[in-house]
Amino acid sequence: MPVSVPFLSGHNKLTIELAEPIVYLRGYPGTPTTQVLRGEVVLVTSKPMSASSVMVKFVGRCHSLWPEGIGHRGTKMYHEKTIHEQNAILQSWSPDAAHTALPAGLHRWPFEFLVSNRIPETIEDDLAKVFYYVSATVQRPGVVEANLRRRREILVLRTIEWTENALSDHSLPTTSINVERRLDCCDAAICIEKSIVSSGTQFPISFMFSPNMKNVALESISIVLSEQRIYRLPEYNARRTEMLNFKVKLNTVTSMLDPSLRDNPLVPCSDVPVAQLRRVLNAKNAHIPLLANPFQYRYIMSLPNCSDGLNHSTGYEEIDIRHYLKIQIELSVPDRPDRVIIHFETPITILDCRLKEDLATLPTYEESLSDLALDAETVDSSKPTTFFACPCYLDYKKRRHCGRQEWVMIRQRNVVDSVYQLPPPPYEENKVV
Repeated sequence: MPVSVPFLSGHNKLTIELAEPIVYLRGYPGTPTTQVLRGEVVLVTSKPMSASSVMVKFVGRCHSLWPEGIGHRGTKMYHEKTIHEQNAILQSWSPDAAHTALPAGLHRWPFEFLVSNRIPETIEDDLAKVFYYVSATVQRPGVVEANLRRRREILVLRTIEWTENALSDHSLPTTSINVERRLDCCDAAICIEKSIVSSGTQFPISFMFSPNMKNVALESISIVLSEQRIYRLPEYNARRTEMLNFKVKLNTVTSMLDPSLRDNPLVPCSDVPVAQLRRVLNAKNAHIPLLANPFQYRYIMSLPNCSDGLNHSTGYEEIDIRHYLKIQIELSVPDRPDRVIIHFETPITILDCRLKEDLATLPTYEESLSDLALDAETVDSSKPTTFFACPCYLDYKKRRHCGRQEWVMIRQRNVVDSVYQLPPPPYEENKVV
């Protein structure tokens, strides 16, 4: 990934100030929306310098690894290309102009780029990556003087938003998935409360089993998150597919049974110990009897994050990453040698783990992150936070805050310099007689 390092040449310093170092793509790639990336190219010189032009460009690149080899002889294992590029000339001077020399002091050139929603977001897979950066160049005339260059990384994140048609509907849109299975032995209902969720967050799933015969028992529930990775390279007609499974861990479990039924003396109590509710996810023989009261429990699962190797879902054709939630339930029925299996599989959308607070349906962590300078040195281990502090999420918070702080300081400094600061007195007034 490109690294942001200041470029110093003699007494000249070239930097790039951004209003927001993060670009949010709203909606799916087919949604016709446009975002704005704005900032300033800043040049500080201690003495006059000659220049022919000041240019800035927004570049997106993709590189992929092919251990099996690609190309005619299969010897090429690495490929990199530019997938997006925008150029802008902020200022230029003709070679014969008399004002090609920049005076000493501070020089600023604002710029804006329109970012289409169709570009792929930042992808940080082990074998394929998509990254973006903004680079600025101050061209110097002749071949003796070196050009000034500066590059700064841009993070592009995609979040899912509802279309404008959803606002005119009579009911609010929902991302939940409800499934029902009616069998001879029991009726089963599964409710997945979120089909669009960030990695590393809580993922609630509700189960309800109502038996239709006696001596039916719940033996096991398996919840697996599958990630399908499809890598394509049209230039070499190359394609590779991988499938990875991630175990979803249990956080908490709560009962959804009506308290009035629980206190009814005519109905047998069906409260299940927490140890058995946890065992049903890890063992094949939990043997939880399904009694008159329905089995109604809400499992709060914890999704893996980027530290566990889970990527976010993408819509880029050459790095196509999709996710599927697989649930398998096993029931034991008397007088049957084989178990009754209920299998359910559905696609879900996994967002980048840095989007925990950018989607309305996701929880917000502003209280736990009230200190925007949160890092390993300032976190108090005696006060645990309410969520898993993903390393990339903390880095995202720092960069986002620094970007906004830079822009506020820039605008405030410009106002102070242009309005409130008085010009120096004339030389004749200070001349000593």
